[in-house]
Amino acid sequence: MGVPSRESLSNLFAQGNAEYQKGDFASAERFYRQMLDAGVDSASLYYNLGNVCFKQRKLGEAIYYWEKAKRRLPGDPDVRENLDLANLMVVDRIEVSPDPFPVRLFRRAQELLSLTQATWTILLLFVITNILFSVYLLARNPRLCFRVLIGGFISGILVFLLGCSLAWRIYDESHRQEGIVVEQKADVRSGPGTDNITVFTVHEGIKVRVRGEANGWYQVSLPNGWNGWLQQSALHIL
Repeated sequence: MGVPSRESLSNLFAQGNAEYQKGDFASAERFYRQMLDAGVDSASLYYNLGNVCFKQRKLGEAIYYWEKAKRRLPGDPDVRENLDLANLMVVDRIEVSPDPFPVRLFRRAQELLSLTQATWTILLLFVITNILFSVYLLARNPRLCFRVLIGGFISGILVFLLGCSLAWRIYDESHRQEGIVVEQKADVRSGPGTDNITVFTVHEGIKVRVRGEANGWYQVSLPNGWNGWLQQSALHIL
């Protein structure tokens, strides 16, 4: 079977949208999943899949697809609002100590730009910094020299901070693996197998960190430090 053409994929997307408008969410999901099977990786597709799953009360899968959409369009308000609403419906409430305000602010700023957008922003600021310092070296007006020097230092500091942030994000995303529980209720066990005791239970929609895998099981942990083994069928990896 050949690779579907762009036109055929667009038709699938349009058919899915039409079925969604008619209220046939299961049919819309089938069209969207055909695009997934064809290898389409786009925020719009994930956003729409999240919508049809949510309409069918599949909370875990809705959150999973909206999380995937958010990773590609971190600043999109519709994706963020849908996730905020869906997360209010998650059964599990994990009590953790809040991060210090500067850390929360830093993470919030990180979420506003995708990796590509952050990279281009850093490159633009780097060019601006070099232009300002070039003007400083060539200018003869003392007042102008002072202003461009201050501007150059500010943009240089921003390049440094954003560069450090980007480096950390790349490192974190390459080493951190997360997943969304998609089963309504799943037991987390002390080891990879049903013969191990259940240490706690999680419900659909909760995000966990994946730390390893063995024999069809994922080793997972929660933000509060709880950890154990979860069957792979219960989890969708982001």
